[in-house]
Amino acid sequence: MKTYMNRIDREHHVMILVIWDYLNTWLEQTSCLTKEEKKRVKTAATHLLHTSDSIVKRLDTDYAKRLIRAAKNTEVRVVDRLNAMLGREPDTVNIKIDDLYDMASYALTDCRGCKRPDHKNCNKYKLFMDLNIPVALEQTDGCPYEN
Repeated sequence: MKTYMNRIDREHHVMILVIWDYLNTWLEQTSCLTKEEKKRVKTAATHLLHTSDSIVKRLDTDYAKRLIRAAKNTEVRVVDRLNAMLGREPDTVNIKIDDLYDMASYALTDCRGCKRPDHKNCNKYKLFMDLNIPVALEQTDGCPYEN
């Protein structure tokens, strides 16, 4: 059994930790999963953590320190390959997620009391769905952002 990790193996180990953190954060915030689905995601996260712990235990303590440092400095991005293949560069801005939600909340003041029958054709609805802004109402016949 190896007692060291090369760069590629370390990067994969960092991904285990990043995915573990992502899954736990998602579980805290989501309400779209059934009880059984949440249980399965939690189990997957637990297995990732146990795997990481097992790897760290058999390696020297310096590896654990490097791993923590690398995990703190790692950012994962999801890239739309179609736009990349078409040569379109996305305009990106770094923004805290809470600030994004606050901006969405301010933008929704115009939506208060809206009874638009075709809410799926509304530009705000489309934008908020694209940005994964949490909805105001989960169970509704109309626009889930109307508050």
